[in-house]
Amino acid sequence: MTRNDQFEQLLQKYKVGDIDIDEQDLLFQMISGNDFDDLMEESINQSFVQKDTNEATLPPHIAEEVVRNIFKSEKATIQLLPTKRNILLFIKRLAIAAVFLGIISLSYLFFEFSTKNQPVFSQIIPVNTILKTNHNSFQDLIVLSDGSKVFLEPGSSLHFTKEFNGDKREVYLEGEAFFQVTKNTKKPFLVYYNNIVTKVLGTSFRISTNKKNGHLEVEVKTGRVQVLENSFFSKTKNTITPVIITPNQKAIYDIGNRLFETSLIEKPLPIITDKIKEMEVKQLLIFDRQSLKSVFEQIEKFYQIEISVENATIYNCVFTGDISSLDLFQAIKSVCLATNASYELNGTKILIKGNGCN
Repeated sequence: MTRNDQFEQLLQKYKVGDIDIDEQDLLFQMISGNDFDDLMEESINQSFVQKDTNEATLPPHIAEEVVRNIFKSEKATIQLLPTKRNILLFIKRLAIAAVFLGIISLSYLFFEFSTKNQPVFSQIIPVNTILKTNHNSFQDLIVLSDGSKVFLEPGSSLHFTKEFNGDKREVYLEGEAFFQVTKNTKKPFLVYYNNIVTKVLGTSFRISTNKKNGHLEVEVKTGRVQVLENSFFSKTKNTITPVIITPNQKAIYDIGNRLFETSLIEKPLPIITDKIKEMEVKQLLIFDRQSLKSVFEQIEKFYQIEISVENATIYNCVFTGDISSLDLFQAIKSVCLATNASYELNGTKILIKGNGCN
């Protein structure tokens, strides 16, 4: 066993409280030198600071600093005090007890302060609203007084008024829902959802929380949507710049960093309008030796997504094929493979890369 392995083994036994007095003396002798500082630092970062927990605790950088001081104080104690076991053991245990008592006290105070000063979503919900919660295992349809439809997901709740009086239509969502909003240019429709507000005049969109990272997301199916930060939850009361998204786009709000990002939705769909009937989509996505400029213009028209090229000679390439049965990204990939090109996503745009054709 190497000295490093021995140190790590002793340190692990010390942390779980399964170390005898001889092993403890040996560990402290190692700590008192400088040969194992890197291993001790790594152990602090990996084992002592619990960063992924839902329990009330100190911020990671504060807890890490406190725990690091335990080792520093023990190291200094070892260098200054005689190496008598009973004195060393008593001082060590007293020091650790005092430090960890401090951690517990600071954690409690920090939690109390955060809880009392952190605004909660329920504070912005008016008292005169109707509460509808979906207790089913399937979507629940709610039709509002203006004819707008809300498809409420299981376990989600919607707060709304019986009638929309005044110059705004306001609802409050907890969970996830898809909205089909009746158009009214004189009375905007606002959805309050955690730290964001979604504002529309008449469109369809989905609001949810990403289960992997906790980010808030708004996906647009039709129309234009403005997504704003709710000033009620901002400590500075200065909100960040809102974003506007259109069909097949989504806005992502990072609560921790107070940041908006925009991107394409996972599976963009053709936008069927009066000018583009559903039956025409398959017919117009069949190409016979057409330039990529014409191909990309057709795709842009159907999906209302901007496609740009890295260099203009890409437009000189021609494509023959039927991409009417493919989704957007499959269609783009097929065209790129046939013309020795590639693509990448850049926010809400698609960039085509390649050498092009003469």
